[in-house]
Amino acid sequence: MKQLTSEPWISTPLFDHELVARLVELGLIDAIPQTSGETEYQITADGRAALS
Repeated sequence: MKQLTSEPWISTPLFDHELVARLVELGLIDAIPQTSGETEYQITADGRAALS
């Protein structure tokens, strides 16, 4: 999540999709589908608060 504090990122095949799905469910990050079929992730205000 700390990486998301500086910029959004696009999903890659080499990360823990289950963990990211849980963070989305908890409202800590937003998942934004892209026209390319990839997903962009951005930290939410709740996610920023959880890091501080």
